[in-house]
Amino acid sequence: MKNFFLALLLFTTAAYAQAQGTPDHAAQKAELVEKVFSEQSYLYSQIIDKCFTFRLSPTCWEQFNNPNQGNRSGFGAMRYWCRFVTGYAKREGFGDLEALSNSSDRAVEKGNRPQMDEIIAQLSKKFSLTLEAEKVACNPAAYDRLMRYPFETLDRIGSKTPEWSPKSGEAHLTVVLSPTVKDIAVTMSPDGKKFTVAGPYLTEGYDSGSKIWNGLARGDKNR
Repeated sequence: MKNFFLALLLFTTAAYAQAQGTPDHAAQKAELVEKVFSEQSYLYSQIIDKCFTFRLSPTCWEQFNNPNQGNRSGFGAMRYWCRFVTGYAKREGFGDLEALSNSSDRAVEKGNRPQMDEIIAQLSKKFSLTLEAEKVACNPAAYDRLMRYPFETLDRIGSKTPEWSPKSGEAHLTVVLSPTVKDIAVTMSPDGKKFTVAGPYLTEGYDSGSKIWNGLARGDKNR
């Protein structure tokens, strides 16, 4: 009887979430992973699958996975976000993922996939990106911020100079669009492994790139 009521509770909760339009984050991410695998590369699909987490509102998912958005879509953005991650991975000594992926011979690229998988498995223990915008009504301005804040965060650690390297050896990044914060704020966990970038979505976070850069500097061993 106890199991029956537990099952009923879980079913009711799931049904309520569906009725309220709560998005299935895993399914939405899986859709993105498959599209990137089919139209970009195996490498980038696996970086997204193993290293990225997305928790978005229904209106944000609608735009993020909308192919009509072009380079403003999640699919378009992944070309840049994943490239920043491979640059970071190479610099931090995990391996040269782009070299393994960018063979003109498809058979060679497929043969390199187990090695890519191993590098990504090790990387995912030391690096991750979570994008949170579950309470965001994604109008055009809010969607622009949704895409800009993580871009600027990954750009800083993946391509900008002087090179950024975490003192702790780990960089687990969470980018949050918040209805309450008034400006860009970057916090770091006491162990220096987790960084949270919070930015406003209702108002403009002016000079957000520089503020993210300065906030991440506290955990930079090359500072």
